[in-house]
Amino acid sequence: MPRPVWSGTISFGLVAIPVKLYHAVRRQSVAFNQLDERTMARIKYKKVSSLDGEEVPDVHIVKGYEISKERYVIVDPDELEPFIPAATKTVDLEEFVDLEEIDPVFYDSAYYVAPSSNPKPYVLLARAMEGAGKVAIGRFVMRNKQYTAAIRAEEGRMIMSTLAYADEVIDPTAIDELRGIDEIEVSKKEIAMAESLVDSLTAAFEPEKYRDQYREQVLDLIHIKADGQTLVLPEACVEKPKVIDLMTALEASVAAAKLARGRHPSTADHENAVVKAAERAPEKSLAKQPDPKQPDPKQPDPEQQDPKQQDPKQPAKKVAARKKKSA
Repeated sequence: MPRPVWSGTISFGLVAIPVKLYHAVRRQSVAFNQLDERTMARIKYKKVSSLDGEEVPDVHIVKGYEISKERYVIVDPDELEPFIPAATKTVDLEEFVDLEEIDPVFYDSAYYVAPSSNPKPYVLLARAMEGAGKVAIGRFVMRNKQYTAAIRAEEGRMIMSTLAYADEVIDPTAIDELRGIDEIEVSKKEIAMAESLVDSLTAAFEPEKYRDQYREQVLDLIHIKADGQTLVLPEACVEKPKVIDLMTALEASVAAAKLARGRHPSTADHENAVVKAAERAPEKSLAKQPDPKQPDPKQPDPEQQDPKQQDPKQPAKKVAARKKKSA
């Protein structure tokens, strides 16, 4: 049963709505402990001085801010006290904005907002925001830290996302590789091929299809070792092919996407398809003379034919032939 992490009220105008916040996302990971292999005892850390390696008692540990190399300004906790935000229990809504105006880079942690008592004011605000297509922006304090938050409504329920501050978002022009990116020239043919690849991979977003495969495999490994079973290491991943140019890469990717269309391929399936397509693509692009083993370029490629023009009795045979050939 989820437990609330904050409770208070949403306030705008003269309206106050009692609410509770619940984590909307629960991070999943595999955590390991450091052990002494001789005794299987946990390894603990001590606070030691970098000068002589001696352990330092908590009473002698102070806060310091480094202003230059090995130069610190000591700040006493009492000096910070006046600046700590008052632990109010109110989310003060300041304005309503359109959802598309908020760049996703600003989003941080997500929380479900639930009514704390009488749900009617909560439902009223949620339906009003959803009907208007607006997102509420407000400020609140949680654990002695002030946050800016965006509250949006979906299907009558409210979701709050804390936001990064503007000076916390890195300017992309500060990254060397992103400077002058607008000056890079690409041909219309390359754009068309890239759009074809995007179209081939376009699908409805289904988050259930995407899993943390590393975490699942590590947990399987742990269970196998815990049960005393024999460990069988997985095969090494196939190295991705090195293609000769961008167009060859795009053509190979489009071919792989066509082979995998109609199902959600695993990473291995997709990489194998790319490998096979890329191995064929460079030979075709580099050859100046027609290769008798290659299909006649004047003949239409059965994989690229309009589905309406194909013989309805042939698809099953062609799919089986392609699977046999790729195998």
